[in-house]
Amino acid sequence: MEARLLRRPALTCCHRLLLASRPITPAAASSPLPVTLQQPSAGARHKSTTRRTKRALNISPHTSFLGPPTTTDRIIFNPPASTASVFHTPFKFLPKTDPRRRANLMELFASSTTIKFNPTVTPDPADADADAADATAAQDALGPKIGGRVGKKHHMTKEDVLEMRRLREEDPMTNSVNRLAAQYGCSHLFVLMCCKAPREHKEKHIAAGELVKSRWGPRRRTAREDRKRRLEMLFNGQL
Repeated sequence: MEARLLRRPALTCCHRLLLASRPITPAAASSPLPVTLQQPSAGARHKSTTRRTKRALNISPHTSFLGPPTTTDRIIFNPPASTASVFHTPFKFLPKTDPRRRANLMELFASSTTIKFNPTVTPDPADADADAADATAAQDALGPKIGGRVGKKHHMTKEDVLEMRRLREEDPMTNSVNRLAAQYGCSHLFVLMCCKAPREHKEKHIAAGELVKSRWGPRRRTAREDRKRRLEMLFNGQL
């Protein structure tokens, strides 16, 4: 590499001497360009490769980021160029005798969402009633909540559960889970926990499912097997 760098200036000088020793032709004499610019110089290289550009832009970092070489752990505090604030200066960088430690002690545990009130002042009941009335009026103006959480109703008795089981065992096709849930005003999960379908009804559903699976092609069957495998991996914590 060093020999190549030394050979380039020598080749350039030899080329210039060769051009100077040549006889000047009438066309070259009438040209406004000098003799050295009429023909391209040999061995001229530019930063046309990515490697040279990266090497030229490889600037060393600032000295403030280069700490002393040490093998122990240390803390590097390099704040931006701005005025220091007592609310942002960590206690780690404040001396133990600094008065800002005592002044900023309460602000350290305070939060922007903390409710600050004076415990010596007792609230007025009239003000509380007025606030409740304003909140109710605002809620009425906005309308009822959509998709809110429905409260639980524990209205089912033992007789209702026994009647639900009897209807489910007599005619599981007519008295389906959705119909029983709507009839007794309970959830589908509660119906499934209280009632069990007869074995013949379950076998009928299994046979219908097997009939549908028998019509699957290889692509759909492979996709369903992959889905089942992914579900098992998800429950095992492998995904």
